Amino acid sequence: MQELVYLNGWVGSFDNAHISINDRGYNFGDGIYEVVRTYDGKMFAVDDHLKRLETSAAVLEIGLPWDKKQLNAIISDLLEQSEIREAIIYIQITRGTAHRNHLYDPDIRPNLLITIRSTPDISQSTYIQGVNIISCPEFRWQMCHVKSTSLAAAVMAKNKAHRAGAAEAVFVMDDGIVTECTSSNIFIYKGGTLMTHPANNRILAGITRKHILNLAEDMGMHIRPEPFKFEDMIGADEVFLTGSTSEVIPVVDIDGQIIAGGKPGPITGKLHQAFISLRS
Repeated sequence: MQELVYLNGWVGSFDNAHISINDRGYNFGDGIYEVVRTYDGKMFAVDDHLKRLETSAAVLEIGLPWDKKQLNAIISDLLEQSEIREAIIYIQITRGTAHRNHLYDPDIRPNLLITIRSTPDISQSTYIQGVNIISCPEFRWQMCHVKSTSLAAAVMAKNKAHRAGAAEAVFVMDDGIVTECTSSNIFIYKGGTLMTHPANNRILAGITRKHILNLAEDMGMHIRPEPFKFEDMIGADEVFLTGSTSEVIPVVDIDGQIIAGGKPGPITGKLHQAFISLRS
């Protein structure tokens, strides 16, 4: 097994991969990305990820010279070469390489980067015991539905959480509305209803989020994809996070306030088990 890099047709190791300092992703964060998880060598929901990649590119007016079929073929070939069965596939497309200028040539060719790495281990105690998170004022840009490489705000919030001994930071608007976390979506379950912020420009609608909503619907749960406030989250029966790498993680503490007795709830566990069955 070998962790590999694909860069505009070149394939090699991380140590030998290089890109120009004139890449617009480096200079401006002018790019988009996706993260795909594999289970036993099979990519989970890759079509969903590639559709979202195309949507992000369209919003930022990045003309893609590859269609979904071509990208899928490139990714599949690199995954096969790596021989890694449990992998994290990172796909990044920047607008291209040119001398630093806010204005860009509309005919510039994008740079395509794909990396294959082994999936990081997540302790089973994370799912059994749950995690604590902190809240953070929402100070990001207003195009969160684009999976942009401009992640400075998320990086700052994630590190603030780490310094506080927390697993995540959840963004809260000035009016108390909860949006999402730095690298995951957030759900609450209260009074028999499952809630998460609607898929608009305030959040990145995660692929795992989508499948959890589908599974909840299949189970006959009452679902309300609408904004909820910080106090609703603190008073919820259950709170959990979703993400491609982490899947479904229960939250038991927010800003030091214990959620529902400090133990993961049954709905969170049921949805996680259903997701495991789905991706197996």
